[in-house]
Parts: sequence; structure tokens; C-alpha cells
Amino acid sequence: MKKFLLFLFVCISHQLFAQEEPYFRDMRSWSLYMNGTDTIDRYIFADTAYIRISPDTKQPPADTLMAGDNITVTGVTTKSLTIRGIQGPWLKIAYTKNGEYRKGYIWQGLVSCAPLRRGDLKFVYGIERRADSIAVSGNQRDTFPKYLVRLKVVQNGVLLAKAAQIIGDDESANSSYGKVMSGMGLTNVQHIVVLTFSGEACGIPTDDYYFAWTKDGQLIQLPSRTNIGDADAYYHSEEFTFPNEKNGQPDMIVWNMEEAEATDKVDKDGMHVMKVTDKKSKRYIWDTENKKVTATR
Repeated sequence: MKKFLLFLFVCISHQLFAQEEPYFRDMRSWSLYMNGTDTIDRYIFADTAYIRISPDTKQPPADTLMAGDNITVTGVTTKSLTIRGIQGPWLKIAYTKNGEYRKGYIWQGLVSCAPLRRGDLKFVYGIERRADSIAVSGNQRDTFPKYLVRLKVVQNGVLLAKAAQIIGDDESANSSYGKVMSGMGLTNVQHIVVLTFSGEACGIPTDDYYFAWTKDGQLIQLPSRTNIGDADAYYHSEEFTFPNEKNGQPDMIVWNMEEAEATDKVDKDGMHVMKVTDKKSKRYIWDTENKKVTATR
């Protein structure tokens, strides 16, 4: 019931506060919406990003910024550029370099999605390029639109590590956000980073991608999870239990899945009583020596 109520709250709140689809469809995961005089703080996502004096590439670069550098987005232009299969607008930005306040323009694809940090570590992520897959069956050729998401770790201006994740170019990519957690009890893991891509609507999956940042400076991809629900109809819930959580086991990530659908019965609040239709569980062993996870029964 708690899981169902959580899905109901998320679905209703997203319906109330959903925003219109942005003009540049490839940019929707950035969740970068400007309103009047609003400004938005972000990081530079590209390893090297050129700053321009106008929203185009007609003039030589006026400045250079590096991955993890702080910028403030002050405006979104109507001019666009397509790079690596991704179309997005030029942004008007402000930043400080060598103690000097500066302004300029940058293509949005060179800017990070939601900024994440823990202490002097910055976890910088964004969509790097299109990564469509193609399936051929006889004379039929089907294209499945996808993106390659890149996560980078930057400390004091130095790029330390990178990892990649393929996601679908579907409604689940309508927005994104993330969080940085502790090592959650995994041996020699300093932080676990979670990148979430969500459709922010009922019936659209929310995908969580997990990465481990180890104490010796490696960025390791962990298992992912998906949750989806439709208010008062059904839900599919996936949860992880880490070693430092209740019922956690040493150097093991436990995955639990539960599915339920509405019955004809109604509770005192007028909501349909949910019936669990499927449950599954899987364990992933964290190999601290080889820095990888292995699925086990």
C-alpha cells in the first residue's frame, strides 16, 4: 500500500506541475527551463568547451572552459546547432575566470544536466551523442532511438574518470536529476551516484542508473532499476537494498521487484485495493578486488 500511495502521489503531482514539451526535443533531459529573469547554475559538460561572442560558430572562440567549470545560464536563444545527432539551442551564460566576470554564448549540449557534487568532487553528466540501434529482419529495418549519457568525475578542475550509459530516446528521457550518496556499506566505495531519467507522468517509466565511485578513483557501473505506475491501476516497483540498510548483506546489492494491479474491491478512501501479481529477487555480489558486480541467485 505504501508503494502504491507513493506512485499515486508522484503521478498526481506530475500531472499538476508538468511543463510543456520544450522546443528542442533532444534537450528535454537537461530540464533547463528559463522563466523571465531566472538564472540556472550548471557545469561545463564537455572536456573542452569554446565560448563564443555570438550564438554561432562564425567567429573564433572568445574563451575556453573545461569540464566541471561553473557557469550561470542567463538566457536561451532561438538559434540552434546540431552536433553528434543532437539538436539544441545556444545559451547565454555568465561565469568567472581568473577572477574576472565574463559573458558569452555556448551550445547547450556542452553544458551539464543537473549539477551534482559532494565536497570538492563534482559529478558531471549529460547526453553526449545519439546512439541509435538498428535491427534488421529480412527486408525490414527498424531503428530504435537512443542516447549515450556520460558521467564524469571532476576534482579541483581535474577530470578523474568517466562512465557511460545508453538510455532510450523516449518519454522516460523527458527530464533528469541525480543524487550523490555514501558508499552504502560497499567495501572501498566512497560514493554511489544515481542518475534518474523520468517521464514525470503516470504510466511512464522512471529509470535509475547507479554508479560506484571507489576510494582509489574508479567509476564503476552498477545495476539499474525501473519503476512505473498508473494511479489506482497498477505498479511495477524495483528496489535495491545495500549493505548498510535494513536486511542488508556484506558487499551485496539485493534487488527486489514487485508488481500489483487493482482489484474490484475499494478501500475506505475510495481507492481500489491492489493485488500483488508477481515478485522476484536477485543478488549482486560486489567484487572489491576487481571492481565489478556479479549477479547470483
